[in-house]
Amino acid sequence: MLHNQEFKVYIITTGDIMRFFVIEIIIGTMTYSLAMKIFHNVILASAGGWVGTETIKRLNTAVKILVK
Repeated sequence: MLHNQEFKVYIITTGDIMRFFVIEIIIGTMTYSLAMKIFHNVILASAGGWVGTETIKRLNTAVKILVK
């Protein structure tokens, strides 16, 4: 019995780390703060922070596809 053994290497660049840091942490914090000022509710602010971050990630992807 032969086993197909694969060895995968994942390369994480500094740009990937910075992009994650900026999008997830900085923009997430900003959208959370904005939602907290608007709604005055921690649950809605948390959801707003998540939605804001996801929206920016998806808009970035859509712009890259449209530019091609």
